[in-house]
Amino acid sequence: MSATPLPVTGAWRSGDPAGDRRFHNFATEHPFAVENGSVLRDVTVAYETWGTLNADASNAVLVCHAWTGDSHAAGRSKPGHPAPGWWDDIIGPGKYIDTDRWFVVCPNVLGGCQGSTGPAAAHPDDGLPYGSRF
Repeated sequence: MSATPLPVTGAWRSGDPAGDRRFHNFATEHPFAVENGSVLRDVTVAYETWGTLNADASNAVLVCHAWTGDSHAAGRSKPGHPAPGWWDDIIGPGKYIDTDRWFVVCPNVLGGCQGSTGPAAAHPDDGLPYGSRF
């Protein structure tokens, strides 16, 4: 039996398969200040959605993951998502959070390392990972 090589990090990095992730960049002239006094000039948030947003946006449901989780709350495993969604039994057509009725959004938290700006993301000044500078 051959061993599967382990990744150096579990962080998603630009260039990795995106799976169902989408990305929104909040580039602004007003930097985002974090608790330790650092500032982030450009913030990217990775997220996934399920269902369809209605015309008046009254059917949106925000699902937030635990600190060690990610935005892949529902769906099969595939490139970019090595495991099924952590709430796959709950989110989907005909399930408790019925995506035939609700539009579900699950963002990846900042610092969560699964596509949102965090320690594994490239620092805009030098292109190297933020690492401990985050």
